[in-house]
Amino acid sequence: MTFLSPIWLFAASAVLVPIAIHLWNRRQGKTVKVGNLRWLEPSASRRWSSIQLSDVWLLVLRCCILLLVAVALAKPVWEGAATSQQAQKAVLISPELLHSTAIRQIKPTVDNLLQRGYTLHRYTSTFEVIPAEAWQTLSGNPTDSVVSSGNYWGLLPALAQRYDQAEDSVWLFTSDQQRHFSGTPTALQENIRWVPVALESTTNWVQAAYSLSSDSLLLITGHSNREGTTYHSVTVAALAQETNINGSLVKLSPEGDSLTTQQGNSVPHRIEINKEPLRIGIAYDEGQQSEVRYLQAAVQAISHYTGIPIETQQISKTTPADTSAAWLFWLSSEEVPSTWLEQVQEKGAKLWVQSASEPTATTAQLASAGIEKISIHQLATTGIAPNNAYPIWQITTGEPLLSEQRLGLGKVYHFRSGFGPAWSQLGQSTQLPELLLPLILPEQAASHYDARALDETQLKPAMVQPISKQDKQERQQYSLIPWLVLLAFLLFLAERIITSKRKTA
Repeated sequence: MTFLSPIWLFAASAVLVPIAIHLWNRRQGKTVKVGNLRWLEPSASRRWSSIQLSDVWLLVLRCCILLLVAVALAKPVWEGAATSQQAQKAVLISPELLHSTAIRQIKPTVDNLLQRGYTLHRYTSTFEVIPAEAWQTLSGNPTDSVVSSGNYWGLLPALAQRYDQAEDSVWLFTSDQQRHFSGTPTALQENIRWVPVALESTTNWVQAAYSLSSDSLLLITGHSNREGTTYHSVTVAALAQETNINGSLVKLSPEGDSLTTQQGNSVPHRIEINKEPLRIGIAYDEGQQSEVRYLQAAVQAISHYTGIPIETQQISKTTPADTSAAWLFWLSSEEVPSTWLEQVQEKGAKLWVQSASEPTATTAQLASAGIEKISIHQLATTGIAPNNAYPIWQITTGEPLLSEQRLGLGKVYHFRSGFGPAWSQLGQSTQLPELLLPLILPEQAASHYDARALDETQLKPAMVQPISKQDKQERQQYSLIPWLVLLAFLLFLAERIITSKRKTA
């Protein structure tokens, strides 16, 4: 039992009052002098030398009433005991590991953990249980295949909530591929042991297709491995049934304005055949004119490298957006016109927003594997992406540099820095066209086939102690005030009844 206001316990000293009154008001019998006693001189009172308590039970009753009132004022509560839960032991494996030959690396460890009472789950949002038969099938004859999955950093809070006792034991096996990680990781509990597994996979795919003439197609192909992602161009006949991409045979199935590609036993991938040049519209403030030159140079390098026909056009900020433009760049601190946002939302255009206003200095670098170190000198403090946007480029401090926000059929990209030397080294870097290429290409299949590796120090977040379920649960508290008040009232009634009978006696 605990007291919410223990200071009121000092009110219990009030019991001294009825004791003092009881002793002071001790009732004496009436003295009647008879005979010769009336002539005797009265002697000194010996009242204080022979004090004796009378009606002891009545005194105790009154003292108990005062004590109960004092305890009630102190707000006593009774805390129920929290229920303890049995510790859980689990092994979680990410989907791409379950469908890769790399599963052989972890099979002995997983089998040993299962023999020790661990349960086996998929590392997905539902943490689905993997039956023993399914595990033996997957691990006994593994095959490499491209599997879509979620953001593994984003699953950590749900995993921590599921296994939040210090006694819980969790083994987490995932690959180290970048495409499975986005945003900023939350802290990792100490009872979760994360084991990243290196996947030596190489993927090839067709990213985009352009119709150069009635009898030929320009294919933009992607190639990704642990070291990085590159893009190449290849020209094929319009009716070609297959082509060789980086040593891999890819089947082609032209169907009107679209092209279906398939590599080996992978899932077929359908892309649109672009028959018009890629059009880019750029509107800018006078102070960002130099930014336009860096941007145009990067776009020209992409067109020259891939062979994609690209047309750029500088437009006024007050001019309605070109409805045929697939990309719109807004390099201004002013609000984006509503007509531009409508084109993004209704026609699927992509909008680049770069306010470049109210800069704050930073000494960070662009956080990306496989490219040179690019310093970022300033970040804009206005025009920051909303909460529903997720980072595409990040700096080494963990802050987003470029964020993507879905808007209807299109996307809005929020860029917090600039290309000029006052803002960053992006404009002088030969890697800028490579960074922009996956964004400018019409189809965004690169994220699905990205096989780049993430360094283990970046993959694993900081460690924190688990929050025990028993500690975090609030103990159920029961107030004792109503019972104390009821008991005090009953004692008061008893005291009144006894006192009234004593007076009539």
